[in-house]
Amino acid sequence: MRIWILGVVGVVAACGGSSSPGFALGDGGSTSSSGSSGGSSSSSSSSGGSSGGTFGGDGGSSSSGGGTTPLIYAHTDTELYSMDPTSHVLTDIGPFSDGSGTAPTITDLAVDGNNNIWVNSESTVYTAALPSGTGPVTLTVSTQLGTSTSFYALGFTPAGTLETGESLIAGDSKGDLYYIDQTGSAAPQDLGSFGPAPSGGTYELSGDIVFYELNGSPRGLATVRACKTSSSCTDTNDLLVEVNIAALQQAYTSKTPASSLLQQELGSGTGYGRLFGVGAWGSSVYAFSRASGTSTEAQLIQIDSTGTGTSLQSFPMITAGWSGAGVTTKAQVTVLQ
Repeated sequence: MRIWILGVVGVVAACGGSSSPGFALGDGGSTSSSGSSGGSSSSSSSSGGSSGGTFGGDGGSSSSGGGTTPLIYAHTDTELYSMDPTSHVLTDIGPFSDGSGTAPTITDLAVDGNNNIWVNSESTVYTAALPSGTGPVTLTVSTQLGTSTSFYALGFTPAGTLETGESLIAGDSKGDLYYIDQTGSAAPQDLGSFGPAPSGGTYELSGDIVFYELNGSPRGLATVRACKTSSSCTDTNDLLVEVNIAALQQAYTSKTPASSLLQQELGSGTGYGRLFGVGAWGSSVYAFSRASGTSTEAQLIQIDSTGTGTSLQSFPMITAGWSGAGVTTKAQVTVLQ
C-alpha cells in the first residue's frame, strides 16, 4: 500500500461551509457525482506505483464533520490514484487494465453524472470500473475517436449545456475541443480552438479542461500555452483561461468550429508548465503538473482567481509524472464570478 500525507495548507472549499484544504480524489470504490476535467500526456511511460490503499466512506466521497466531500481522481499514464481534500491522503488505487496484458496509455479522465469514470487514450474513450478495494481498474471501450488527431483532454459539461444531459468534450494536441458522441455513431465534432495568442502564434491546450456550474450557469476552464510552431511552445508558464460557453454552444448547434473559444485569460501565467490534470474546487483551481525532466518532480499546483500558481506538494515517487485528473461538475466552485 502506498499512501502519502500531503502538506497542503489554506485552501477553502465552498462546500457546506466547511474548510477543505486540497483537492479531493475518488477512492477504490464507486465514483462520486458527475464530473469532468482531465489532462494530457504526450508520451507513454510507467506510473512508478503499485496498487494498494485502504478506503473509507462510500467509495466516491469522504465524510468529514458530518458532511460529504466529493472526491477527485488523478492518474499517471498507467495508474489511478485518489486524494481526499480533508485529510490530504493520496492513495494508489491500481493500474489500468483492458484485459490485453498491455494497457493503453491513458491521457485523461472525466466523471459523469451517473457516477461513472471515463478515461481516454489518444484515440479511444473507455469506461473504467473501479475495484471494490484496490487492484486493477478495468477498462471497456466506449468510443473510437479515430486516428486523424491525438486526444489529450476529457471532460463533461453540466447537463443542459449542449444537450439535455451532460456532454463529453475532448481536446486534441492542437488545442481544438470536440464534442464526443458517446454512442459511437458519429465522428468527433470539432467545436473550435482558443485562437491566437497575444505574444504570437496560437493557444494550444497544455493539457486539460474542466467544466462546472456556478449559480445555475455552465462555466469552463482550460490550461493553455502559446505555440508559434508545432515544435515551439511555451512549456514553463501555462495560462489558465475561461472557455467561452456561448461560442461552444453555437459551434455545437451550427456544426461550424468557433474561431475562438477563449472567453478571458486569467492573469499572465501560472508560473508552472505541463499542467496536464486540472480540477476546480471552492475558490481555487488545482492542477497536476507532469514531471518535465529528471530535475523536475510531479507537483500539485494551486491556482487562484488571478491565474497565479503556487506549488502545494511535490511527488518524488510519481516518477513518470501526472497525466490527468477529474472532478465532479457538481462541486461547488467560485473561481469565476
